[in-house]
Amino acid sequence: MSKLLFTFSNDDKYFSTGNSKIIIAEGIPKDYREELCDIIEENKLPYQELKHLVESWGGNIEMFLLTELLNNFKKN
Repeated sequence: MSKLLFTFSNDDKYFSTGNSKIIIAEGIPKDYREELCDIIEENKLPYQELKHLVESWGGNIEMFLLTELLNNFKKN
């Protein structure tokens, strides 16, 4: 049986259904947070280039499928 997932923003605006991608970023210096948000929001870089950029800032970024995270959560 497949799952139907709904994704919402903080203001409860509907985003999408399906297998959404989730990006988790850690250790991003404050000076770069707004730039990172702009890059992601405007889809300016492929993920591998984005990962390289974030690592050059001293941070870490990973992308997961929402279903992977949910399946992992349910197992634990």
